[in-house]
Amino acid sequence: MADPVSLCNLALGQIVARTQITGLDPPSPSSNVAATTMASLYQLQVDAVFRAAHWNCARKQAGLTLLKAAVGTPENPSGALPAPPIPWRYEYGYPNDCLKVRFVIPKPSLPANQAPLMTNVGVNFMPSVNSSMPFVPAVDVDEQGNQIRVILTNAPNVEAVYTARIANVDLWDPSLQNAVVGALGAWGCAPISGSLDRQKVQIAIAANLIKAARDSDGNEGITQMDIIPDWIQVRNTGSGLFGWNLPQGGYMASWDGWAGPDGVSY
Repeated sequence: MADPVSLCNLALGQIVARTQITGLDPPSPSSNVAATTMASLYQLQVDAVFRAAHWNCARKQAGLTLLKAAVGTPENPSGALPAPPIPWRYEYGYPNDCLKVRFVIPKPSLPANQAPLMTNVGVNFMPSVNSSMPFVPAVDVDEQGNQIRVILTNAPNVEAVYTARIANVDLWDPSLQNAVVGALGAWGCAPISGSLDRQKVQIAIAANLIKAARDSDGNEGITQMDIIPDWIQVRNTGSGLFGWNLPQGGYMASWDGWAGPDGVSY
């Protein structure tokens, strides 16, 4: 069974650290450099790699909690309730386990015992509700004045499809585990080994592992273009604030590149 400690130890093996760690608890002053480095890097690099593709094993879909509605909407007809920033009509809470919102979609208005309608798109069958609405992640304050993350959109009654933080490593695809190992090795190499030459090698290993994981992930299930080619971005001048407009009228958010310690994204 894989766990965070085993991934860190695999990363230490990749960079020929000749040491192992036994935990990721807050390190004591007497902890060795490998333990302190991996403890500081682990969650940061896991989150970065999780944002670096729309991994199938991290996909989650959930309804959003409405926080604010514009004056005149059915939810706030008289303006008695707080309103979201102009020009948005609705503000929703950001899911606690969300690392990156992929889509915001309307909830299907179907009886509980009725399956969603399916539309034939080429050789694939896609749910007819899988068309994203324009949205923007933002920051607001709650009733106690605490800063919170929110999602702004003009669509009522929506769900988010997002990349979730998955703590159980056994639920990750093996290729994703390898990608995280490579990323941990790349960022941990210089502080642990002191070798910039070895770091360059490890960065290349990490970039190749992430690419291989993306390829493997993309070959499983319904194939869908998540990254927008530059020539399409240039021609898509009408999308502006709202990102890339899909042919069916929806919206798609691309995934991030993984940033290596050399300052280059892969």
